Amino acid sequence: MTESKASYKKAKIVGKVQDKIKEGIENYRAATDAPPRVDVYDVIEQVFAAINPQVADEGKITVDEVSGCLRNAYLDRKDPSESNHKQMVSKIMQKSAFSIMEKPIEGQLDAGSNVKIVGRADRVEDEVVMLFRSSEKLPEMPYPADFIHLNSYLFMFDKPEGVIVYFDREGNEMEFNVPKSERLLNETKRRAKILNTLLTNNIAPAIEPSEKCMECPHNEKCYYANEDKQKWGFWARGKWRELKPKPFL
Repeated sequence: MTESKASYKKAKIVGKVQDKIKEGIENYRAATDAPPRVDVYDVIEQVFAAINPQVADEGKITVDEVSGCLRNAYLDRKDPSESNHKQMVSKIMQKSAFSIMEKPIEGQLDAGSNVKIVGRADRVEDEVVMLFRSSEKLPEMPYPADFIHLNSYLFMFDKPEGVIVYFDREGNEMEFNVPKSERLLNETKRRAKILNTLLTNNIAPAIEPSEKCMECPHNEKCYYANEDKQKWGFWARGKWRELKPKPFL
């Protein structure tokens, strides 16, 4: 069994256990006359919703959306999948770990065609924008999505350069100083306008395959399951297999 399959199987089992626990709590509440109480699941969901606000205005495209898979961004708006509590807690813990260093500030960019790119930078100082990221392993180069994030904020807040700081679990850090890129900004604006057009016309974007597909909550909306009821990935049973995308929604 490959490492990716083992991780998927483990996550699936954990998810089932969490669902059973939550079901048990709900059944207990339904069987008693006691007034409902706020429990840890309610708190998790409330905090997760607060740090992941939904944008309803199709004329506003977030930096998170435009820097990642456009199909994922489209489905998050049109056909959202409920995140399990493990995913929520992971996001909350990652965000809270850097909250003491952050001074978040919101901004927006005009992408043209009545489209705005909106986002919130982690920290903006006199001449620099800072992003804080956690990583299993310190990268040799910043991840592409982080390039897009930082470059967008440099133009939003009119700063000449920025820094992306990665931390691993042991507290080691790696910094990358990044200057402005007009070319990258134009590509970011182009993607924002594409997503806006697709959202307006209810057309799902094409699949953008990556290693993140296996963990994406929308995986089954993009790929068929194989005969072993496992999700299609780039590798299956140790052999190369062709991805089988589903028709566009």
